[in-house]
Amino acid sequence: MPDSLKSAVTDFQTKFLAFDIDAIPKATRDLLSAGCGLSDFLTACIPCMEEIGNKFEAGEYYLPQLVVAGEMFKIASRQVKAVAATDSGCKYIGKIVLATPKGDIHDLGKDIFAVLAEASGFSVQNVGVDIEPKILVQEIEKTGATILGLSCLLTTTYASVRETVRLLEEKGLRNSTRIVIGGGATEKSLVEKLGVDAQTRDAYEGIGIIKSWAAQTGSDIETKEAVA
Repeated sequence: MPDSLKSAVTDFQTKFLAFDIDAIPKATRDLLSAGCGLSDFLTACIPCMEEIGNKFEAGEYYLPQLVVAGEMFKIASRQVKAVAATDSGCKYIGKIVLATPKGDIHDLGKDIFAVLAEASGFSVQNVGVDIEPKILVQEIEKTGATILGLSCLLTTTYASVRETVRLLEEKGLRNSTRIVIGGGATEKSLVEKLGVDAQTRDAYEGIGIIKSWAAQTGSDIETKEAVA
């Protein structure tokens, strides 16, 4: 990484961790001027978000800090998205509905994943946080998305995930909808317990998972679901 970019990253992180939301637009412009790409942007953001998340879990930070951190990331990511999409050269490959289920208000990890997914060629419907199962199903119906990504940083989301799966089955949409869960409250054993298709705590691994699903035809997905 060039020294100019390192300096811009350090400045961005300092302002981010100070919750200096008014300084974020210029700090982001400085990143882009220094040659920042998507990977560099996430390298700058992820440690900040992890630190803020850890302090929230430890009781040092509260909801207002999480809200401001989320807004800062959104402001910065909007400036980076156009550049990242141009640099990636990716064509449209599929639709994904992304949300934090009912029972959780965290959105930092979800929003990072959204940026990566869009840069990878996905049309992303980022619904938000604390979303009811019926709303998630309605978004799948409305958008025609074949992938549902759920961010779970709290175990209180488990019931919502199960109910979402049940409603998709009730609507006849489960066979054509792949579900991936991610976040600190998830582990591989929950795939079977919650009735989903995959789990990851790594955003890049998650992108690999949904890209492999998007590469499959609808008939492939239905056949695999029927066998499972």
